[in-house]
Amino acid sequence: MTTESITGQDTPREVRAQAVPLQMGELVLKTGRFDEMFTWYSHLLGSTPFFHRTPDADAPPRPAGTPERAVDVHLAFFKIHDNGHPHHQVLALFGIDSLAGTAPTGPGLHHFQFSVGSLEELISQYEYMGAIAAIPHRAANHGQATSFYFRDPDGNIIEFSCSNYATAEEELAFMRSDTFAANPSGLELDAKEFSARFHAGEPRESLLSLEPKAQAS
Repeated sequence: MTTESITGQDTPREVRAQAVPLQMGELVLKTGRFDEMFTWYSHLLGSTPFFHRTPDADAPPRPAGTPERAVDVHLAFFKIHDNGHPHHQVLALFGIDSLAGTAPTGPGLHHFQFSVGSLEELISQYEYMGAIAAIPHRAANHGQATSFYFRDPDGNIIEFSCSNYATAEEELAFMRSDTFAANPSGLELDAKEFSARFHAGEPRESLLSLEPKAQAS
C-alpha cells in the first residue's frame, strides 16, 4: 500500500500486485564499434538519433563491479515508433571501447525483429539495405510471416518481417496448426530470387506458398 498527499492529507491508495499490460520500450545494444553501428542504424531507421552524447573525459569513473550507465558511454537514442505517451519505442547504442574485437556469440541476445506493414514494404526495406551493401544472410517464409535476416556490424541478427495474413486471427490460426507445429521455421528462401519473383508480378498466393517448388523462377 502507498500513501499520497492530497490537500495536505495522506490518502491511502490500494495497489493490487498483478501482471499489467506491457509494451517494449527500449532495446539497448552495447558495442565496441560505435561509429560503424551509428552509421548502420542511422541508415536502417532512415533517421539520426534524437539524442547523442559523448562521455565527459573528466567525469569520475563508474563504481567498480557495476554495469555501464548512460553517463559512462558514447550514447545514441533512436526513435523507432511513438505509440503515444508514455509508450515510445527506442533503440539505443552504448559505445564501450573495451568491447572492440569481441565476438557476439555466447549467452544473450539471439536476434530482434522489426515488423513492416506488407510484403511490398519488406521488399522495399531489403532493397534499401542494399544501398549500404547489407545483404541478408537468411530469408524464410515461416508460414505466418515472411522474414529477411541481416547482421549489423557487431554481428547481431536483425529480422525484418511481415505477416502473411490479413488478420491476427488468421495468423494465430495458422500458428495453432499441425503444419506450424511440425516446422515453425518454414521454407528457406533466396532473398534475391524472391525479390525478382515479386517484381515480376508473381501472384501473392504463389509467392507465399510453403511448397518448395514455389522457389523456382
